[in-house]
Amino acid sequence: MNDIILDDNMDLQIAAGDFVVDDSQNQTQQLLLIAQPGNFRNSALTGVGIAKYLKSQLSPQLVDALSKKIQLQWQYDGYTSVNVKINSFTDIEIEGGL
Repeated sequence: MNDIILDDNMDLQIAAGDFVVDDSQNQTQQLLLIAQPGNFRNSALTGVGIAKYLKSQLSPQLVDALSKKIQLQWQYDGYTSVNVKINSFTDIEIEGGL
């Protein structure tokens, strides 16, 4: 899926005076993790809100809840099968197919 690309500072990436358009799958996944529900006006329930989990104690209940939340967000975005593995809040593996 192609879309407008953002740079590392979440600003529009521009080349030769125009927006850069490229494969945006990884960018979309990153935005879904970062976004808080309510950040997108036209889709108020979109977003995992990973930042609120960063200072939490990693417990089996929290891992399960976060995994389910990530799976649900990916399914809302059109992924048909989603596998989430959370080793730590800085090591989250997400696999899924469109």
